[in-house]
Amino acid sequence: MPRSFKLKMALFSLGTSGAILLIFAALFLSFVRQTGIERLDRHLLALADAQLRRAPCADRGMRLDESLNILYGESGRQRFLLQILGPTGQVIYVSARWPDGLTPTADLPPQFRFPCCPNAEGRRNFEPPRGQPLRGEGGIGPQAPREEPGDGPAALPDRGPKPRLGEHPPGGLGDEPPGRGRLGRPLFRTVSAEGTRWRFVALRGPAITLLLGADMADFLTEVHHAQLVFALVVPLGLVLLATGAWLLARQALRPVQTLARVAAGITAKGLDQRVPAEDADQEFRALTRVINDMLDRLERSFRQAARFSADAAHELKTPLTILQGQLSQAVRNAPLGSTEQRTYADLLEEVQRLKNIVRKLLLLAQSDAGQLRLTLKTVDLSRELDALFEDLPLLAPGVELARDIEPDVRIAADPDLLRHVLQNLVNNAVKYNRENGALACTLRRSGGRAVLTVANTIPEGAAINRERLFERFYRGDDAHSRNVDGQGLGLSLAREISRAHGGDLTVESAREGWIAFRLDLPCENGAE
Repeated sequence: MPRSFKLKMALFSLGTSGAILLIFAALFLSFVRQTGIERLDRHLLALADAQLRRAPCADRGMRLDESLNILYGESGRQRFLLQILGPTGQVIYVSARWPDGLTPTADLPPQFRFPCCPNAEGRRNFEPPRGQPLRGEGGIGPQAPREEPGDGPAALPDRGPKPRLGEHPPGGLGDEPPGRGRLGRPLFRTVSAEGTRWRFVALRGPAITLLLGADMADFLTEVHHAQLVFALVVPLGLVLLATGAWLLARQALRPVQTLARVAAGITAKGLDQRVPAEDADQEFRALTRVINDMLDRLERSFRQAARFSADAAHELKTPLTILQGQLSQAVRNAPLGSTEQRTYADLLEEVQRLKNIVRKLLLLAQSDAGQLRLTLKTVDLSRELDALFEDLPLLAPGVELARDIEPDVRIAADPDLLRHVLQNLVNNAVKYNRENGALACTLRRSGGRAVLTVANTIPEGAAINRERLFERFYRGDDAHSRNVDGQGLGLSLAREISRAHGGDLTVESAREGWIAFRLDLPCENGAE
């Protein structure tokens, strides 16, 4: 099954509509065929019935051929076949164009082949139920009174002068008042001979059985034309149905796409976005209202949390600054090397650490609220890195440094915030390095961007969760020990500063035993 819900909807709609279209086409073609057969049968039955109700004569078959010639022209001789069977099944008349091997009487009941032979071995007289008309089975006219076997043409009443050869009876074939002879129920057969299909009607009269057949070429041509039309229309209809099903599925899922687009744009700085509810369909209005209410609650909660962080950090700055000044004074006033001086020095260090946390929290709160103020200036990133690595041998004498810095890479940035990002990357590369490890730094221009990569080796067996490195207050050492100085806010703040400058900070998969951070910032004026 496809994984796309839109495709599932389109396939379901196409399958349902296509099945209905194919069923309709099959039923319509069957109806066309059945209607054509019935029309042909009625025509044959009318011709045969009119002939059998005429006064009997010796040249009955020839006169019927002449009548068909008058009605249909010379083509009638090719379109119709006629055979007349006598009382004992003998052939009285057969059309001159009768195909060889054509035996439509092979499966006729005995009463049609031997209509007037009573009690013959294997033969039966046909007698329809009395008082029941013959229309239901295709017969025409009411049931005639029963005649005794052997009654021939001499027993028939006089129905007026006989038409001469070639003369059409008054009113045309079938218009003459019905005779008093008994007519059996007609039988219809479709047979093939010499590549031609014929439709026959077998109708039993008082003394003879008449077999009249018509060429089905015109009928088959009509059916073929109908099949050809449907063979062209059905695929086109399926294509249109497929297009309509796809458009319908696309239109049905448009509100879902709108929800997905709005949800994708919701960030810490874009919580004010809402799903438009004015044009939403009735079925989606409740869902849209629920999502918008949820976004309202999230925005209020986030704004409140950001405001609290900013207010708390701001309020803590003053007392911490006062405490730092008093502890500094106490360290200077305490006896040199005394226990009091060491205690005051430790407290002063903790206060300084707390001030750094407060400052970073304030910057993060401002970034979350979209209020991080940047003082953009032209900064030579290559020179800043060179100055930062000058003191590295003194700070980390055991770390092997490899740097490849492209000169004169200039960017537009806030110098203080940019130095904070660079110092954080280098300090982390030193603090979380293995003993006598290595550090590699590369700086390149690429597509109008300055790309800085800082990689370092990691201690053996160290487990680093790359997905959580940018979480706030997350540190690589699970116990948050003091062996490595830090608060778990540096990388998070560095990434927010990078994004505020139009760039980003990501962690990359380096070779085994290494970890690498990639800083991407736009060059000044898009310079290459």
